[in-house]
Amino acid sequence: MSVASLDVRLTFSPDEDDAVGRLAMIGRDVAFQYDPGFLARGIALSPFRLPLRTDAQVYDGTGGMTVFGLFDDALPDNWGRRLMEKHFQSARGRVPTVLDRLAYTGTRGRGALTFHPPTHGTELPNMSLDLAGLAHEAWDFDATLLEDAIPELRQAAGTSGGARPKVLVGLPDDEAAPARVLPGDGDLPEGWGHWIVKFDSRSDGPDAGPLEYAYMQMALSAGVSVPEHRLLETAEGRFFAVRRFDRPSSRRRLHLHSAAGLLHADYRIAGEEYATLFRLTEVLTRDHEQKRELFLRACLNVLACNRDDHLKNFAFLMDRKGEWRLSPLFDFTFHPGPHGWQTLSVAGVGNMPGREDLERLGAAIELRPREIRELLDRAAGAVAAFGRIAREAGVSAAGIRRVTTALSTG
Repeated sequence: MSVASLDVRLTFSPDEDDAVGRLAMIGRDVAFQYDPGFLARGIALSPFRLPLRTDAQVYDGTGGMTVFGLFDDALPDNWGRRLMEKHFQSARGRVPTVLDRLAYTGTRGRGALTFHPPTHGTELPNMSLDLAGLAHEAWDFDATLLEDAIPELRQAAGTSGGARPKVLVGLPDDEAAPARVLPGDGDLPEGWGHWIVKFDSRSDGPDAGPLEYAYMQMALSAGVSVPEHRLLETAEGRFFAVRRFDRPSSRRRLHLHSAAGLLHADYRIAGEEYATLFRLTEVLTRDHEQKRELFLRACLNVLACNRDDHLKNFAFLMDRKGEWRLSPLFDFTFHPGPHGWQTLSVAGVGNMPGREDLERLGAAIELRPREIRELLDRAAGAVAAFGRIAREAGVSAAGIRRVTTALSTG
């Protein structure tokens, strides 16, 4: 039987766990109503598409989602969604509804929202997992060689998004390349942190991990806010790992909301402007430094040929006081895009935008000319050092040639 209703809670920590409201199916529609106690706090979790109101609000189907963007951001997409759907088909003989997905996500989702009662249970409590073995199983599942993922992979994959196979795990703070890891969907022991480990897909080749690591190092050298990251050596390859910024410690969470979820924008369709993202950042944060940070990221995406800069790949974090800020950079790697098209256009230019377009964007968002030059130069200097950074990260000579050729042609 499908889930008919769910209670939604905001869980910043075990001691800060508050009722937000209730989700329910009304016929084929999804409706949500805030809890009166939460309304009294006056904290807007999704101010544009799910404002604080006393009446029930029905999802209108915008943004290519199945539920309000606030809750869609807690769900897995692509890779994690495939795992969940296969498991439902194997175990229950049907495709899950959106409330089934949220109940299965339960307390394991991204950010601080939790859904009750959860239906996922705890499959492998406190059991250590073999990282190389998880990679092998992920590849087999990705190649449709498995009808259903093994419990270890299903639990570790959790609510992961994106197209590439990945797992959410606990890694020790003091061990650079652990052979075994812990499931990352619950509390962790002291000295462990919540991490995402990305496995290269069979089509990516072995450079995927080192290349993303090199790009993150490049962003770090430009002065962008980046999460802690590692390149893990395993028997199955070298995998890129990044610490989860929505879990600042084992027992603390932050509210996470993507730009796509906030705006109910369909990130799969190109055509949005960077200007939209700047307006959103200004309204949420009212912080000039956040505008500078976002402009620096736009410069890096354009100059480093990361064309996959859609609105799902930009997110905001909210703390318990209701204050918003840009999340650290994520999903930043070489992505030449279809025929050089940037997903977010720059000052109206979508096909291979360049420095002049970025300068016009900077002027349009009212950065000073000196700031525009400074941030552009920082991004350009970091990109110019790609070859050295990539060699240090262990990217193959062929991989470095492929990227530098693309960088030199725009």
